[in-house]
Amino acid sequence: MKTLRTLANFSLLCAAPLLAQTTTSDCNGAIQLCGGVYTESTAPQGTGNLYEFTGSCNLNQENASLWYTFTVQDAGSLSFILDPANDFDDYDWGLFNITNGGCAGINAQDGTSPEVNCNSYGTFFDNGQTGISTANGGTGTSNGPGDLNGPAFNADLPVQVGQTYALVVMNWTGSSDGYNIDFTQSTASIYDENPPTLVSVTPDCTGQNFQLVFSEPIVTSTVSAADATLTSPSGDILPFISVIPNNPGATSQSGYSMVLAAPPSEGGLYTLTITSTAGNVEDLCGNIVVDTTFQVQVPAPLIYTVDVITACNGTGGSVQATYVSGGATPILFYLNGAVIPNGNASGLAPGNYGLTVVDSVNCQFNEAVVIQDHAIMVVVPEDQDSLSCSHLTIVIDGVQVVPQQDVQFQWTAVTALGTDTAFSTIASPEVNMAGYYSVVVTDVGSGCTDTDSVMIESTSLTNVDLGDVQLPNVVSPNGDGRNDVWRPYLPNDPGRDITPLFDTYTLAIFDRWGKSVYDTASGAKRSWNPQPVADGTYFYKVSFRSECGTVIDKNLNGSITVLR
Repeated sequence: MKTLRTLANFSLLCAAPLLAQTTTSDCNGAIQLCGGVYTESTAPQGTGNLYEFTGSCNLNQENASLWYTFTVQDAGSLSFILDPANDFDDYDWGLFNITNGGCAGINAQDGTSPEVNCNSYGTFFDNGQTGISTANGGTGTSNGPGDLNGPAFNADLPVQVGQTYALVVMNWTGSSDGYNIDFTQSTASIYDENPPTLVSVTPDCTGQNFQLVFSEPIVTSTVSAADATLTSPSGDILPFISVIPNNPGATSQSGYSMVLAAPPSEGGLYTLTITSTAGNVEDLCGNIVVDTTFQVQVPAPLIYTVDVITACNGTGGSVQATYVSGGATPILFYLNGAVIPNGNASGLAPGNYGLTVVDSVNCQFNEAVVIQDHAIMVVVPEDQDSLSCSHLTIVIDGVQVVPQQDVQFQWTAVTALGTDTAFSTIASPEVNMAGYYSVVVTDVGSGCTDTDSVMIESTSLTNVDLGDVQLPNVVSPNGDGRNDVWRPYLPNDPGRDITPLFDTYTLAIFDRWGKSVYDTASGAKRSWNPQPVADGTYFYKVSFRSECGTVIDKNLNGSITVLR
């Protein structure tokens, strides 16, 4: 089957890293511009964790750098004035359009994050202001280095809505004094005054984790599990128990995973709501998300069953995976990476297998499948008695099941009478016809089977001589198992019932008044049990004929004493 807020006006720019970096001296840790003027009281000194390209006018050098970033909100002209606290200080800068290539595109220099402005104009004496300002005599897009290629200002830069820029400012002098940057001469709006919005909410395959993507980076510390709830189609409110930022070490980011306590029990259209219950969810400029709702389709939990059939004697195992409900159909089943049609794989050897269940949106569920092995063997000895006139029935003896286990027997007999598939269900059946006898044994627990067979022959040879038949004259029906019945017997094997060996046989018993007390002519057995009669003397008439061994044909009479 197994598996997140209102505009504030600032006179100064807000300083907060855009992405997960340890220093603002790298583009990926750039300061987000949130207002018209930013004051840096202490000039930058280092170059961060990554030595980056800063513009052709800077001769590809990075020195004591600080990075800023902004996204154009309204089109117009970009202008800024960088005013050092000490006019002797020389500040150089470079501006890059990172809309498509991000910070990585700057160092790649593959055109995805192109340099759009650069100025490294400076002297050994008074330097003063620099920046982008046509009103201050700015011309061109690249000036410097030094005082050989001026002026200190570049011309205003036309910018479009949605473009994102990265500005690097370098303290070439190495002074500890800071500076101001004033963007208020711009006709374009570059300050984010718009509240963030949810762009997408995507449940994972279990429906337990929801990936939230905002329209811009959100301050990581402002997002908690209590900031969102999920309402089911039936109206149940499901709280989130945790939130996992896409980049746990980042100060701000656009993506977060919100986690429910358990997967939803129903599929359908859910509503995710961002609230201010636990405080505002806000972007780097303090714009907040309040009571935002987003509808998301959550599939019903994928339910399937797996039936594993044990292998028998090293082969014949099988796996049947069956789709029940939920998920996104159609559903495919794979065993060890190979698709199994209709979820069925048969003829498998025992061992460990990996089952993968994939729905139509590529949600995958994995589980281990173990096919056990069951050993079973039945052995029917070939050496069995043969049928003869002296052995009208024999028992198939010596049947063994290895190893010993709880099994069921099913014998099939193929004789002159035809095929009997339900001949017997015991281990050692009695047979009275020559033929081919096969047995199938089935283990009760696993269903594993094995089969063996034996041929039962008939023979004209006999090991009995009926010519020496004797008739008893005393019988004692006291139930002790000795001499309880009256019947013909052989002196060398008195316990054997030889009456079935006679081709014809009649027996009649009379009391002393001539009244019949027993007669095989009326369907009675060939052996007389005198249990119902009183003690005393009785008389018999018996006739029998047999051609088994010595031919005999006799008619005899005599008396019997019943004595208890």
